[in-house]
Amino acid sequence: MSSVRVRAPELDGEGGWIGVDDLSLAQLRGKVVLLDFWTLACVNCQRVIEELRGLERRFADVLVTVGVHSPKFPHEHDHGAVRAAVARHRIEHPVLDDPAMITWDAYAIRAWPTLVLIDVDGRVALTVSGEGKAVQLAGAIEALVAEAEAAGTLRRGPLELDAADAAQGTGELAFPGKVAIEDGATRAPRVAIADTGHDRVLICSLGGEVEIELDGLYQPQGVCFDGVGETAALLVCETGADRVWRIPLDGRGRRELLTDQLRSPWDVIVWHGHAVIAEAGRHRLWAVDRAGELQLLAGTGAEALVDGPGLEAVLAQPSGLALTADGDLAFLDAEASALRVVRAGTFAVETLAGAGLFAWGDDDGDGERARLQHPLGLALGPGGELYIADTFNNVIRVWRGSHLWTVPVQGFVEPGGIAVLPDGRLLVADTGNHRIVRVDPLRARAVALDVGRPSSVDTPAGQPASVAGTIVQPAGSTLPVSLDLDPGEDDLDPASGPPIRVRAVADVPGLLREPTSWTASALPVSIDLALGEGSGRVTVELLAATCGTDACRLRRTQRAYDVLLT
Repeated sequence: MSSVRVRAPELDGEGGWIGVDDLSLAQLRGKVVLLDFWTLACVNCQRVIEELRGLERRFADVLVTVGVHSPKFPHEHDHGAVRAAVARHRIEHPVLDDPAMITWDAYAIRAWPTLVLIDVDGRVALTVSGEGKAVQLAGAIEALVAEAEAAGTLRRGPLELDAADAAQGTGELAFPGKVAIEDGATRAPRVAIADTGHDRVLICSLGGEVEIELDGLYQPQGVCFDGVGETAALLVCETGADRVWRIPLDGRGRRELLTDQLRSPWDVIVWHGHAVIAEAGRHRLWAVDRAGELQLLAGTGAEALVDGPGLEAVLAQPSGLALTADGDLAFLDAEASALRVVRAGTFAVETLAGAGLFAWGDDDGDGERARLQHPLGLALGPGGELYIADTFNNVIRVWRGSHLWTVPVQGFVEPGGIAVLPDGRLLVADTGNHRIVRVDPLRARAVALDVGRPSSVDTPAGQPASVAGTIVQPAGSTLPVSLDLDPGEDDLDPASGPPIRVRAVADVPGLLREPTSWTASALPVSIDLALGEGSGRVTVELLAATCGTDACRLRRTQRAYDVLLT
């Protein structure tokens, strides 16, 4: 603890407060104050929130903990997302929303999570970063309390705060994290839902009827069916308790602990007879056999995006797992916004899409261009495609061949899990909306199951981003396409040339002939696509430059076509 203490900067954040109407360090004189600089996607920050609960209980009459939310991803700048995260992580202390990083900069913070201890006179006494600091902090708090008591400046007792309502309405489900489909069963397949906010897992029919409730699981995430019939079991990541279970579904109530040695296990899948676990908290992938023996597959424990042999590759919060059509293991590195694979046989790690810890976006395209934003859910489709819950972009994406595309269904809020039904439709854990949604990716429509909040999600009028059925035409023919969008109250902006640009992209070479780009000055736009030969997907994107009374903006819509040229 520092013997020379500087005055702690006042708390300031453009997003305002969550949990209280207002708060300042001046109000907290006489109290020891602990600032927790965190961001909602960071698994290490989530773990520190759990560590702080013990300190808050132990020093309840002398310590005030204040969270300072300091965002990394664009989505984390949204005040509603921060409020939801406060509810999801069950944070009971005040939180300052600091999207412009004002307080972060004032305290010269450089990493998530960072904890700053302030003495009763408002001076910085200690700054530490990372997990596992509870013992060090407890000792420092005791010393500061003793020091203040000797000086007569300690103020004991609960702090009187005007609490603002930060409660989040949920329903039958609360922040469901992951979802899985029973595979290969002789009966109708069942659905497993990690009802994370209610600390349970539900086994349901496809219609949403709850058949089995597995409770007592602290913040579960990954779920995976293992076996069929009398030997059927469910693998469950009890993420909040650092445990992975195998739970037989025979109704006898037995639970087999696979491991309690991993930090924040986030997803689980069966690969080559082993349970493979994504250890988000230490950025590694593990395999565990029925005897409980752990074997490291990939990751060093460091956090970055580095390909290579599995034991040399560096991962970044692996959070979603799926098998590929070729038998490889695909996974999502959430903090690097990356889709990656572990190759069967060589166990080498290869990145398919993603560029690093601070490279994100929502671009479609090949692996070089495509961008995600903190994706958490991954599933294999019937045609070998990989469906992705692109969590912080609030959309579903599909990796087909070597290209990434957006499934044009809107209305999701932080979707965290995804699974594929036998008929090719998707089940999506729409985490922020507290529901499970059935999605038809070919018809761009989604309907919620009754276990969640019943409603429909449709592509908004004026944004015709529908995926058409397969179009069969002669090779060398043309395909007429019409695109339109609603600019609202804006006008088209010709200041930099034609305000409308259209481009077409195919996922396989030779599927399109020139031209593949056009310009226009008015809506709607009609073009003729010159088709080549082969089969695959063609995506046509329209960008319109518009200006209104408040700002100028670039509006976008797209159509995608599966084509078979004969």
